[in-house]
Amino acid sequence: MMRIFFLFFLLINAAYFFMHFGDAGNSASSNILQQPPLPQGVDKLVLLRERGLGVKNVPRPIKKSPLPTPQKPHDAPPLKTAVVETVKSAQKVAPKKSHPPACFTLGPFTKASAVSRSTKALKAWGVAIDSREVSKRTPKNYWVYLPASKSYRAAKRKVRALQKKGLADLFIMGNGSHKNAISLGLFKQEATADERLMQVKKLGLNAVLETQYRLSKQTWLDLTVTDAKAATVAAITEIADSQQQTNLTQRKCQ
Repeated sequence: MMRIFFLFFLLINAAYFFMHFGDAGNSASSNILQQPPLPQGVDKLVLLRERGLGVKNVPRPIKKSPLPTPQKPHDAPPLKTAVVETVKSAQKVAPKKSHPPACFTLGPFTKASAVSRSTKALKAWGVAIDSREVSKRTPKNYWVYLPASKSYRAAKRKVRALQKKGLADLFIMGNGSHKNAISLGLFKQEATADERLMQVKKLGLNAVLETQYRLSKQTWLDLTVTDAKAATVAAITEIADSQQQTNLTQRKCQ
């Protein structure tokens, strides 16, 4: 009898458990299965209290934090400033190549117009110019004569004696420092004057050869080129070649 009561209560408990918990499980399963499909890329939201109700290994969404924006150091100079500093540094490392100074002398010039033209052309090339004038004696004539006699009559007697010996072109000087001297000829070439002198000396006469000079002023240009580039030196040479009777010589810079 006791066994029958035990089995009866056991069946009642089983029926109660099935009715109570079985309906709840079916209801939960039904709710999970009947949820509408989610859009693509959207993760399913799972509440903490829903864990263990048939949903297993639901992945949690991973938050993607934005990449940090690179920060420019506070002490970094602006790009323009950095470029300028780089150029300045390069200029200091590789300075501009310079040429040693050169000095020349151009001349002589006998005409002021030629000096003016050359000076203007040289200054256009940045050449420093110092002009200087000098007086120069140049041979003009060669004079052969007999020294002055004591008087004009004495000189006249010498002339007659020389004419008898075959000498011609005789002339008695009437004024100046050579008064009463007898001129034997005025020559342009020194060699011709020497021949006349030897002719007279063979006759036993004490003849004299005197060179007569002309005094002329000449201008010289002393040139200084601070940066003697090849183009500047070539220009100086060309200017010198364009002037007649002038010479270009190199001198030591002071």
